[in-house]
Amino acid sequence: MTGRVLQSTLREVHEVLRSKRLWATFVIVVLVFVITGPFGTVDKMGLAERLAFWFCLHAIAWLTTITVITAVEIRLAERISHDLLRLALSAAAAAPLIAALLELLMWSWIGRTPSLASYGLQLSLCLVFAILFSILSHLTVSAPQTASNGMVSDQGPEVAGAEQTSSRAEIPLIRRLRHDLRGPLLHLTIEDHYTVVTTIHGQQLLLLRFSDALAELGSAKGLQVHRSHWVADHAVDDLVKEGERLMIRLKNGQRIPVSRRCAAAAKVRYQT
Repeated sequence: MTGRVLQSTLREVHEVLRSKRLWATFVIVVLVFVITGPFGTVDKMGLAERLAFWFCLHAIAWLTTITVITAVEIRLAERISHDLLRLALSAAAAAPLIAALLELLMWSWIGRTPSLASYGLQLSLCLVFAILFSILSHLTVSAPQTASNGMVSDQGPEVAGAEQTSSRAEIPLIRRLRHDLRGPLLHLTIEDHYTVVTTIHGQQLLLLRFSDALAELGSAKGLQVHRSHWVADHAVDDLVKEGERLMIRLKNGQRIPVSRRCAAAAKVRYQT
């Protein structure tokens, strides 16, 4: 696993683990197993040991599932654009490892000897489990970042007008964003395997190739000014020089580099 994939995996796992819904579900599932005591645990263990056993088993299973499917999906993100296929492959990669870990825990804790039959049963259950978590991870990673770095600043009447226009315009990319972040686009950029989408309401990381994000801009008016940057026309304040580099200054103060290949088009469009 490369450093970039590892970094992206850790960040995405962190986002998933911050989900309150995830932890609420975890607690409910553990309690159900503690109360019902499957695999003979209700007869062999007291309440405290049963709670510890099922907590450890589910913690191992859930964390392993989330980590493996996240890493696999990130590795496949630039090779496979079809979401459902990536989710299925991620689940298929995670299930055998989870099943082996659970068999090992069952053997070491309650003395149940592993066998091909028991492993096969675990594998089938873990595959379903991994598919559910693959979908959960894919949805949770789209949780937005709070725009605390000044991205949501007073943009002036031009942006207010643009917001009304964007509510009528068809921009498929907007539908990928949380409802509270949907609004006029300001800027798109690449960060690791993600596309960072900035609107007037904040930022959101999308596990989406930059080229695919650009293809979903629809009626949004703007320009790709660098292989890693797209800017909306209404967000541009000026075109400035910083030494030998040409930069676009957005109305929120952010500066975006302009590549040499895009310089001519940027000058025609934005130079005052």
